[in-house]
Amino acid sequence: MKKALVIPLDAQELQELCRILIDRDKDGALEFLNLHARPAMHKAMEGG
Repeated sequence: MKKALVIPLDAQELQELCRILIDRDKDGALEFLNLHARPAMHKAMEGG
């Protein structure tokens, strides 16, 4: 079963994500995921 993971980002966060992708910044990507995706992932895993 697939679940959707929605990560709401403001304009500044979206710009940072674009920079990470353009620069292929691996360390920045990990930091970004830990900050923005980890809480949403835990919530989704708990059924929320």
